Amino acid sequence: MPSVSQVQRIARPVLSDPPALSARGQRSLVRPPLLRCSLFNCQYNACLNQTGLLNLGVAENYGSALTGSLRLFAALRHFFGVYFDARTPVLPEHIIAGTGCSSILDALAAVLADPGDGILCARPHYNGFQPDFAYRNDVHVVGVDLPSGKEADPSSLEAFERQLAQCEQAGQKISAVLLCNPNNPLGFCYPRETLIAYCRFAEKHNLHLIVDEIYALSTYESDHPDPQPFVSILSLDPLVDAGCNPSRIHCVYGPSKDFGVNGLRLGVLVSQANPDLHVAMEANALLMKISSASVRWTADEPQEPKELELTGLPLQDVLWSNLLLDPVGLPTYLALNKSRLAEAYRRAITFLQKHAIPYRPAHAGHFVWIDLRRFLPTADVEGNRLESEAEQEVELVKRFLAHGINLGRGVAYDGKPGFFRLTFTLRPEYFDTGIRRLEEALGLGAETATDKGPTRELCSACEMSAQTKRFAISA
Repeated sequence: MPSVSQVQRIARPVLSDPPALSARGQRSLVRPPLLRCSLFNCQYNACLNQTGLLNLGVAENYGSALTGSLRLFAALRHFFGVYFDARTPVLPEHIIAGTGCSSILDALAAVLADPGDGILCARPHYNGFQPDFAYRNDVHVVGVDLPSGKEADPSSLEAFERQLAQCEQAGQKISAVLLCNPNNPLGFCYPRETLIAYCRFAEKHNLHLIVDEIYALSTYESDHPDPQPFVSILSLDPLVDAGCNPSRIHCVYGPSKDFGVNGLRLGVLVSQANPDLHVAMEANALLMKISSASVRWTADEPQEPKELELTGLPLQDVLWSNLLLDPVGLPTYLALNKSRLAEAYRRAITFLQKHAIPYRPAHAGHFVWIDLRRFLPTADVEGNRLESEAEQEVELVKRFLAHGINLGRGVAYDGKPGFFRLTFTLRPEYFDTGIRRLEEALGLGAETATDKGPTRELCSACEMSAQTKRFAISA
């Protein structure tokens, strides 16, 4: 009779071949001399490593790595283990840090896809994905229409199957599938079974799976009828859970949203089973290197350092690392942030319910998806008739701007005209001023308030196939 370990080995799925990199990625597999040498592996330190390398050949202080620092890597290992429930510990060789998630996605597109390739993503989706992938790399986001109300369901992958078949018939090569969890702009988290369905889809069609988790910890209590807890792709065992080669899985995260620091410009890629991907991305790592502090220990004895002195400009690296490693400050901050997100969300939906504006209940992110189709003007200010909803949406946006207010257009998110993303994570007094201006732009007033009750669901079962967070809200 076989032992338990033998049964587990027999039951474990067979590992498929790793997905190919793009032609550009293949060309980047030859590391430049700077990356081939031991410059970062064994550096000199007067106290800790007196036999290490002293680099007299460059005029730069690179810190401990081109793709981050040892300090940051240690902080992220702890952070992903505790808050993302990472199944496999996130090691330094799994991480590439860069100047924001847009920089990470731009570099990732270059090594995963060739010019003209497509990446599948459910509609509506974050309006920055298209420029992140397309502007420099000519890689295009191909939107997938999902059944209303089924965006988080495993059955939604049936629509991906149909879209992929259409792309193949049209000669459009698809290199990857992209998932934003929590979803931007719809404000929900994907359940574990849907993440597994995405992994199976990627494996079946030999695709990469990119998962953007930038709003991972921005969840809160709300009026959502079935809120799902955030489940990170890092918490899965892709091979065991989905029969998917883990070399396909690439997770993107950064502090911009959860920590309210868009200006810090820091993002990280976690890819735990694809060393070739790391080599290819490291070839251009200098183009998106974050600032890092040089670290010097001063002590009576090298083995027992008493003081850590940071020199240079410890901007992104040290600021974020300090918070991630703070056993009291980090959980306190995250709890306060959730509380203030819930309060800000309630403020937003109170306005929407007052004026019977349909909306999609959210429980994650900094925004709510609203339906303003009934306000779409049929003519411009000069009386010219507007035939299409797209033209009508543009005219409504012009009226918003004339009143000093801006909302995210549905078309910009590859959604239907007339839907908008309303961001509520501003200072309360700023948001209240914006709401008053929005009321004026829409021709709303106290007399238009309704007693019809909450309008949590968008018209026709949420027909939704088709920014700024200020630190004050989360500090």
